[in-house]
Amino acid sequence: MILNAFGLGLRLPVGELLAQAFARWKIAVWALAINFVIIPLLFIGYLLTIASSIPGEIKVGFCVAALSAGMPFAPLLARLAKADVSISTMLLVVLTVVTIIALPLGLPLAIDAVDAQLKVSVWDVAWPLLLFLLLPLVLGCGFRVWWPDLTPPLARWVVRVAILCLLFNLNFTLVAYWNLFVQTWGTESYIAAIAGPFIGLGCGYLLVSSLRVKDVGIRHAIEVTTAVRNIAPMLLMMIFPFGAAHWSRCRSRSSTPSAS
Repeated sequence: MILNAFGLGLRLPVGELLAQAFARWKIAVWALAINFVIIPLLFIGYLLTIASSIPGEIKVGFCVAALSAGMPFAPLLARLAKADVSISTMLLVVLTVVTIIALPLGLPLAIDAVDAQLKVSVWDVAWPLLLFLLLPLVLGCGFRVWWPDLTPPLARWVVRVAILCLLFNLNFTLVAYWNLFVQTWGTESYIAAIAGPFIGLGCGYLLVSSLRVKDVGIRHAIEVTTAVRNIAPMLLMMIFPFGAAHWSRCRSRSSTPSAS
């Protein structure tokens, strides 16, 4: 996660892309509204109605996913879809930066809506994002400005190592939490996980239709970038505020018989 954010700052001219977002402010504003208002509301409505039988902790995970926009690999997916990569990259930067603000503000409200038993503060959500996402991103941008000659070779290695670390993290998580995956098989969690990207893709189509975008490349770029979620904030939330709470509950349960 740290290397991914650092590599993002190394590879992309974040300032120029944010300026481009101001120039295309209609696309940026609508993308923010779709990703941080419409999609979370649709997720919450889906979890409270169709998927109401899902355990509360898993509902919280879907809330985190709904508020985590700006997948780092969105430009790659846009290139595969023959979309406008520059638009996808612009939206990636905008959505990543706004996720650092919107997730701490919106997640406590979303959790209150789907799981009244779990409480989390704004700071509990904010500090991992500031430390492990925003700070490496700023450092990467600074390195790009201060040492431009060293940036291209370093960026290539950082991206490669970041991808390897991400794959290792995903496989380690799959092995470590395999029992939880098996336990949730009988619930509607997997159906909700499949529905998530379609909700994002449908919202992306709604976005380009509302803006009456005629360029096919721009349409596909907006749809792809809106459909995928950012895995880095999800992993941070799993490790820190909710991971710590989960293990503390496990320890308290294991110590209860001995105390009695």
